[in-house]
Amino acid sequence: MPSRSRTLDERYIVVGALRYFTPSYFQTLSDSTEGTVTVTNDVTGNRLGANLFDLRRITKNSPFLNGQLVSGGVLQREMVGFPIGNNVSGPTDPRSVFGTISNATLQQDAWTAVAKTNPSQSHVNVPAALGELRDLPKLVKGYGDGLLRAAATGNLSWRWAIKPMISDVRKLCQFAQAANKRFRELKKLKDGKTLRKRCFLGTGDANTQTNRVQIHSNGATHYATRRVTSTYQKWATVEWKLLPDSDIRDMDDGELRKFANRNTLGINSHGALEAAWELTPWSWLIDWFSNCGEMLQATNNTVGCTWGRICVMRHSLSRTTFDWDPVGSSTWTTFDGWYDWRYERKERFPTAPIIPFPLPKLPILDGGKLSILLSLAALRR
Repeated sequence: MPSRSRTLDERYIVVGALRYFTPSYFQTLSDSTEGTVTVTNDVTGNRLGANLFDLRRITKNSPFLNGQLVSGGVLQREMVGFPIGNNVSGPTDPRSVFGTISNATLQQDAWTAVAKTNPSQSHVNVPAALGELRDLPKLVKGYGDGLLRAAATGNLSWRWAIKPMISDVRKLCQFAQAANKRFRELKKLKDGKTLRKRCFLGTGDANTQTNRVQIHSNGATHYATRRVTSTYQKWATVEWKLLPDSDIRDMDDGELRKFANRNTLGINSHGALEAAWELTPWSWLIDWFSNCGEMLQATNNTVGCTWGRICVMRHSLSRTTFDWDPVGSSTWTTFDGWYDWRYERKERFPTAPIIPFPLPKLPILDGGKLSILLSLAALRR
């Protein structure tokens, strides 16, 4: 597959002047390249395949200085549209902040994408929901045994019983809509069409703050605090096709709708298997460190279909800002405009879930996970 690189350069050059009037007249010119340049790397000739894609859009717009320095009624120097700038690094590549997506991460993302978009996956697993109800009396039993124990029990009750129950009830209220959507998907697969689905994989952000930097020193002095704020969004697309020996090929619309209803509620053998895993003690902790639960969802093949092209996309953006610091900065100049430094990336990575065993992963101990651990520790005491 031949690769290609295209560049769209929308930058322009701005020239400004710095004039000295005493002890003799002298003028110096300075130029700055401003605007946006876009570089796109992709491949050609593989329209039916999954292809790498990388777009970089770099925007650099900086302020200019104007003003006159007058001392004792005498004009000393003058700036007219003079570009500001020292050796301060330009817009930050967000890939330098978040890194390139590794093959191991792409494998994890592939399993997650297949699990979330699987046409065989239930909208709400009724067997699991019914099994979790039996834990509710035990979780609320400890109320009145002390403030710390009551708080810990209440936190676990909310996370493991009440909150999942509310979520399941909400999903059951949307059952008709979900079942109709599932019927349309299965109908499309039965008619020999490709089902294309998309799922969200997460977001991230990072903030860095450098020390005070000198942003200009030619003819005038200016200081500022430089900050870089980076964000990203990640999602995936998966194609699904029906297998030749799928049972739904011989179903009429009535049978297909009944099958879609059972599939939506998870009332099948694989739904029972997923329920057994969710009800297994400490399975939630295992899922923190591996993708066992996701693999169970991804390998659910009640419908009888197979995945096709899988692509992981990431849109990242870094913004560089400067907060002007008056300490040590010249006061006789004015700014025309201000900094607009951005570095945007759009990336696509083809992948596939080829590793046939659960993948270990490092859990992110956010506030929710830490509260669970602390509640368990309080109950243990």
